[in-house]
Amino acid sequence: MKINIDVDDSLQQDEITIHCRELTDEILELQRLLSKRQAGPQRISAYIDDTEYYVDVKSIVFLESDGNYIAIHTAKSIYRIRQKLYELEEILPRDFIRVSKSTIVNTDLISSIKKNITGASEISFRNCTKQAYASRNYIKALIEIMDEKRLKK
Repeated sequence: MKINIDVDDSLQQDEITIHCRELTDEILELQRLLSKRQAGPQRISAYIDDTEYYVDVKSIVFLESDGNYIAIHTAKSIYRIRQKLYELEEILPRDFIRVSKSTIVNTDLISSIKKNITGASEISFRNCTKQAYASRNYIKALIEIMDEKRLKK
């Protein structure tokens, strides 16, 4: 498979075209993943006790596995959802990145990263006292994404 990327700053919006000899399962899966990744969910259904809430994805600070549940942290609350972290990772917008085996963070809300060469690096968030930790295996990718965001602004 050959992949080309053409940058054209005159486009009004991004456009993806797939050229193929035949429509295979792999091509259909690629199209499905791109569509799902682009749109992403606007809200996630989650619970506090027995009450169901519809949490705006942009308000999510980070998600972490907590036993059989995923804890969804916003600035003010912690919701629970019974889903796998990797399943959420697939449907969340690209601003969300895994920073450890058990944590996904919203890179749009990160205010600082306190690097720790020997252990987990501490991540702080804007307008929030909560913190998450990035393991040594994931910190490099997080730093690269944060540098890209900084350069785009």
